Amino acid sequence: MKTPFKNVFNVLETSKIPYVIGSESLVGLSEGELFKYSHNLRLFVFPLGWFKWFLLSLKFLRHGIILKPKIKNGRLHFKLRFRTRTMKKLSEFVVMTPLSVHDDHVSVFVGRRDIRFKRTDLNITRLESVDHQGVRVSVPGNYKSFAQTYAKELMGEFYQNHSVTFDSDSEKVAVQFMHKNVAIMTEVGIDFWVEGGTLLGALRDQKLIPWDHDLDFGMRFRSNKQMKQLIRKLRRHFYVSVKSFPKTDKIWYLGDYRVLKIYPRKMFFFREELCLDLFVYYEGQIPEQDEPVYKYVVWNRNAFHQKEFLDKTESITFYGKKIPVPSNPEKFIEAKYGKDWRTPKKEWNVALDDGSIYKTG
Repeated sequence: MKTPFKNVFNVLETSKIPYVIGSESLVGLSEGELFKYSHNLRLFVFPLGWFKWFLLSLKFLRHGIILKPKIKNGRLHFKLRFRTRTMKKLSEFVVMTPLSVHDDHVSVFVGRRDIRFKRTDLNITRLESVDHQGVRVSVPGNYKSFAQTYAKELMGEFYQNHSVTFDSDSEKVAVQFMHKNVAIMTEVGIDFWVEGGTLLGALRDQKLIPWDHDLDFGMRFRSNKQMKQLIRKLRRHFYVSVKSFPKTDKIWYLGDYRVLKIYPRKMFFFREELCLDLFVYYEGQIPEQDEPVYKYVVWNRNAFHQKEFLDKTESITFYGKKIPVPSNPEKFIEAKYGKDWRTPKKEWNVALDDGSIYKTG
């Protein structure tokens, strides 16, 4: 375990802060690896007064850990960021989410919704301390059984409720937005294709999946010059957020651009909720394998597709216009979603269920 995380646990222990490992971190711990599902850490904290939070922030600061209160989706949580001696911010972080204790249950806001645990299952008087990689961490009593019972709730960050869905009205808006993006990508001359849930809907249903929440595209990286040209043209029409690769040894660093998140503008300076994700693929090789592939990173997970799908593209008609798709698109979708891809599944997450995720061991 990295030193910054050890420092967090040491401060919590010496400060006698009542907490438990939470969310996907607890599921990972129950399966033997705290950081199995994320290189970040999630904790649930039993109710504390503001003065205790203030004292805790001072103790963290002595270790170069900055505690910041955050409001997301109208709910409070605390984020811990690590800084080096040169004040450089590390990519890893800790999220501390307050628990709300009621007569018969304990609730916490995860994945844009409240989830509940029985008081008999999560009780401040029945916490356990277990050793993980030489560090003592606090968990619910009988935590492996707890993680199994509440696995769906604990993985709520992966299976989130989204404010965007494609009903009849929003579908029209999304299609117009998609075609405008396609026109700009074509004008710039990048090698791109529709993928993910958008391609799945196109092949299976000939429309956007009603419960999907974004548009998915991919592109082959050629040069930084081309990327800058693309971003400039997109920003003339849309709000564009450029995401880089996390600086952690667990995630591939492939270049300067990981994904472009493209949104319709709202009042020029702001953005709508609807998003088109344009993932940037880089030609490379899987560790200890000679076969060249196209690599990318999604949801902080290393992923890849075979070159045969993306060296060349085909086209299909989607909402009345031609749009590029990977070669042999049905096989591409099968590699991503499995052989049963024709069966609709409302609960699916790329970080857990995607067949393109690179798995070691």
